[in-house]
Order: sequence, then structure tokens, then C-alpha cells
Amino acid sequence: MNSSCVRSPGEGADVCMMVRKVSILYVLFLAFAGAFAPFPAHAQDTSRQAMLKLVPEPLPAGAVVQGPPSFFAPDHLYEYMDGAADIFLLYGVRQLLHLDLRAKSADLTVDVFDMGSPDTAFGMYAAERSQSEPYIAIGAEGYRNKGALNFQQDRYYVKLTGFGDGADEVLEALARSFSAKIGAIPAPPALLSRLPAANRKPHSEQYMPNDPLGHPFLGPAYVVTYVLDGQESKLFVTLAHDAPDARQRLEQLKQHFAKTGQCNSAPGLGDSAIRAGNSFEGNLVALANGRYLLLLLNPSPAGEQLLRQAAGGLQ
Repeated sequence: MNSSCVRSPGEGADVCMMVRKVSILYVLFLAFAGAFAPFPAHAQDTSRQAMLKLVPEPLPAGAVVQGPPSFFAPDHLYEYMDGAADIFLLYGVRQLLHLDLRAKSADLTVDVFDMGSPDTAFGMYAAERSQSEPYIAIGAEGYRNKGALNFQQDRYYVKLTGFGDGADEVLEALARSFSAKIGAIPAPPALLSRLPAANRKPHSEQYMPNDPLGHPFLGPAYVVTYVLDGQESKLFVTLAHDAPDARQRLEQLKQHFAKTGQCNSAPGLGDSAIRAGNSFEGNLVALANGRYLLLLLNPSPAGEQLLRQAAGGLQ
């Protein structure tokens, strides 16, 4: 569909704008014809309508929708992403909205993933980001390279790609427009701001919904890398249901290391704290603090102080 507007000298700009809006709405409406039906009809329509409301109108930089949007629910994600769908399913993706666009001589794609929650959206974004790419202040966090721009905001993970003259400039304009439509305060998960900032490795934060370090009882957990005494240590913060659950998870950790290596109490860190290690997981210190289980893997001599500071920030 061509959304360009041809008018005679006597026609006004308002008429031209109306034609563009009707064209965009018509293309978006076509998405409901012949689309997948993985959910009950009413729930499916509500979800799709919510996703369509994230599409800026009009699109920036003269971008035009090329054909109807596509929707992919979890059980159909392989049809679009093949093997790359696995990690999105691990992080609990709810739905994908896919758009093909064209702006002048640039061809562009927009993929908006509804990940269900800000935690899992951040986790999925962090799992794919590259430490070597330049970061950009869009959404809670974003990064870009030539022909691609990805960012996370609220429960959404947005991936944009493009090629052709001026594609990178259009991608940034699109990203900012989608961020404005999402509208939620573009901030990273609040728990991360409560952890120590000193000696934190930039852009190392992660969220793991399942099996951190291969242990189901450690998930879900936030993970942050710190550089102390010239070595990297990873801080895991497991989100338990409550204080008794956190202590129970610590007990499972103690039992694991008692069987596979060595485990001792760490009274200097509190009554619910251990030092442990084995030959394949390395050394760690851990403590239960309220509803959190904190674990520092590969601790340096300054690691116990970091663990105390982290626990204090979560009280």
C-alpha cells in the first residue's frame, strides 16, 4: 500500500493527513484477518489491540507500513525465529508484533516482544546485548550497531533492523517513537538501584528466571558483575517468596556443597551465612537476608564487605 498523498492545489494539508491516517489504520486492521489463534478469541483480540496501540501514528521519518502486521504467540514463534525462539520461550515471551516498513530507500523491520513483565523483558534484553556495542539512551537501556537498534522498556523488548541509505537515522527515530508510545517510566528494574554501585562492571546486570548456576532453587535471580581486587565476582540475588523460603533455599545450597565439596558457616556475616566451594563451581559466600538469598561467586578478599553492603541495601 502506498500512503503518499496526491492533492490538487486547492486541497488542504488536513485532507492529506487524513488519507495517511486512514491508510495506516487500514493496514493495521488487516492484521486480524487470517492471523494465528493461539489464545481464546477475546483474550487474543485484547492482546493484539494493546500491541497495535504501541505503533506510532504517524510513523516518523516518512516510514510506511508494508503489508499487514504479523502476530506470533509462543507456540508459533518458531515459524518466525526458528531456533532463536528457544531463549525467548525460556524468558516467558507472551506475544510478538512484527512490522515491515519502508522509509525512502531504507527497508526496516520492527519486532516488539511482550515479555509479560519488566523483569523478564530486561532479562531477555540483557541476554542478547553485547558489551562491545555502543549504548544509547532509549528506554530503560538500549544499544545499537550498524543496521540494528534494540532497547527494553517496561514489559517490552523492542528490536529494530534496517538497511539502505539513512537506515540508522530512521531506526533511532523509530525507537524513540515506540519508546514514547510505550510511555512507562524508562527505568531499569528497581532492585538493581539498591545494589552497590561502586566497582560494578558497566552493563553487566542480568535477570535469570530459571536455574542460575544450574540450580532451580536459585531462580529467579538478578546477577551483577563486580570487579574487586583485580578480579571479577558475580553477585546473585535470588528472589524468594519470603524469609523462610530464603532460608530454605540457603539450606539447599548448603546440602549441595556438603555433598560436592566443602561448606562451613560464616558467623562473621550473620547466623544465616555460609562459605562453600567445590572443584567445578568454585568458591562462594552466601547469606539469607529477608526474602533474598545473596550469593557472591568467586569472592575476592573484599567480597564479604560487598555482600554486607548488598544485604544492607535490600533491607
